[in-house]
This record gives sequence, C-alpha cells and structure tokens, in this order.
Amino acid sequence: MSAPTVTPVDPTAVRAAAQAALENRLVHIDTIVAAQNTRAETTENVRAAQQADADAAAAEEAAFRAAVVGGWSVAELRRAGLAVPDAVARPGAKRTGRGAPTGRRGRRGASLTVDTNSPATDTAAADETGSAGAADARTAGGAEVHL
Repeated sequence: MSAPTVTPVDPTAVRAAAQAALENRLVHIDTIVAAQNTRAETTENVRAAQQADADAAAAEEAAFRAAVVGGWSVAELRRAGLAVPDAVARPGAKRTGRGAPTGRRGRRGASLTVDTNSPATDTAAADETGSAGAADARTAGGAEVHL
C-alpha cells in the first residue's frame, strides 16, 4: 500500500475561496433583510394611511353634522352634489353593515327537535378558536342549537 500524495496548501488561497463561497451565500441574507425592511416600512405606511383615512372620515362626518345643525337638510346637501355619509343621513342607523334589527327573536310556536343521543362535538377544540359556544346552546350532531 502506498501513502497518499499530500501537496502543500496555500492557506490564503483556501481562505479566499471559502470567503467567496460565503459572500455568494450572504447575498441571499442581504436580499431577505432588504425585503423584510421594505415590508415593515410598507406595513407602517399602510397603518398610517388607514389612520389618516379614519381621521378624515370622522372630520367629514363632523362637517356634515355641523351643516345639518346649521340649517342644511340632507336632501339639500345631496342636491348640491354631496355624498352624505349614512351616519348623517340616518342618525339612528347602526354601522354594522347588516339590515336593521326587527326586534323579533324568531317565530313563536316553531318546534325544534334535538337528538340528545347524538354525540356532541367539542367545537372549541375542533375550530381552534377557543370559543366554547353560548351558554344556552345545546349540540345536535355537533352543531349548536340555540333555544
């Protein structure tokens, strides 16, 4: 068996090659850092724009309310070409985006059959929201039934 041939190694050349390989890989890190910083800045700009929009909407609503208190009617403001906010046009309306509440809780006399032999499902664990459901709810086949 013969001994392997060992040649002298130039430490400067080896280090330079290793450094070049690291530089090529660090380019990816630099790109990630730049992208994350851009995203953080953009997120802050969006938050600031949303706050500015909310502030402008509140100022607009206050100006419309002042106009109405000052004697303008909603119809007159609309005829003048202004888009009157719903909160001013319908002062008692809620801003939930839903239809107006009717005050009724359901049909009287409607019967509800609940299979109490059906296995209940832990909805809090199943949907991972942590919601345990309403205290007055029963389950029928895993679905909550409010009585």
